[in-house]
Amino acid sequence: MRNALINIGLLLASSLLFLGSLELVLHLSGIVSVGPHPPLIFRTSANPTISYELIPNLEQKAYRSIVQTNALGFRSREIDPSRPLTAVIGDSITFGYGVENDETLAARLEARMPEMQFLNAGVPGYQLGQERAVYKEKIAELDPQAIILVFFPNDMDEKTGWLDEDGVLRAEGDDPSDRPALRCNPPEEGILSKIPGKCFLDRTSAIYVALKKFTSMRASNETLREDQEESRENPDQDSITEEQLAAYAAMLHTFAGEIGDGIEKYFVLWPDRELHARSRPKIRALAEQEGFTVIDLYDTFGNEAKTLAWDTVHPHPETLEKAAEVIAPHLQ
Repeated sequence: MRNALINIGLLLASSLLFLGSLELVLHLSGIVSVGPHPPLIFRTSANPTISYELIPNLEQKAYRSIVQTNALGFRSREIDPSRPLTAVIGDSITFGYGVENDETLAARLEARMPEMQFLNAGVPGYQLGQERAVYKEKIAELDPQAIILVFFPNDMDEKTGWLDEDGVLRAEGDDPSDRPALRCNPPEEGILSKIPGKCFLDRTSAIYVALKKFTSMRASNETLREDQEESRENPDQDSITEEQLAAYAAMLHTFAGEIGDGIEKYFVLWPDRELHARSRPKIRALAEQEGFTVIDLYDTFGNEAKTLAWDTVHPHPETLEKAAEVIAPHLQ
């Protein structure tokens, strides 16, 4: 009995030492972030329509990549006035969430067409109203030869986000007092939800957070596959409403009228997990009506464009490279 107790004690001590060492390594290496750590790459804009923007002259780790911005606050190199410019406008898809500066859509296009410079004017969370305001305030004066407007289906939600005091992007209508730093956000299902003190662990334990992220990633990927299959089986089921289409059409009409004469306009329809068989032809038609050349990437990817495994929404570098391959011939 004495030997058994000693062995059990040694096993428990070894296990605690191993877990403690692993916890320390995860904390010190920064592989896993514990607690709310918003990407400190945004600042509040002086223009309330823009709401928030990227910090100029930045080099900062965010979204598992290094984000570098130029003096104008765009994720591109400094503008060369001697080279023709194409501005690529959009949200986090254009920005390049989760990929490096040289892997973004604008960078991939410039690698294929080095005689032209491509300005990455994408910012996470932007909607058409913000993109239009950025064009008027920052891009028009650069005298672009062409613009590429990258449309993602969630752009139909025209709510303008804002930046809270913690540097967290918040949705329109969020309660400012509901701060993520004070929120408990452990899993609600599975074995991790049964562990005592899960709120404390969620804020302090890198091991717990790593396990939470792993289980969440697996569940998200399974949900992605199910949603893709359901959309293929029921293509007429569409989350985009007629009211959203009408509102977006009015905003796009205004934006198109503000783009200078002689500037080529391209509208890239970026696919999500739905086929949008009902709304997509209407979106294409309204963009063509406003003088845009439409490049529909559903024709290339369907609703199965490869995404980041840990994210399931934003495009994988392979997808961005393939998209640039499809878009470049239209520009040439």
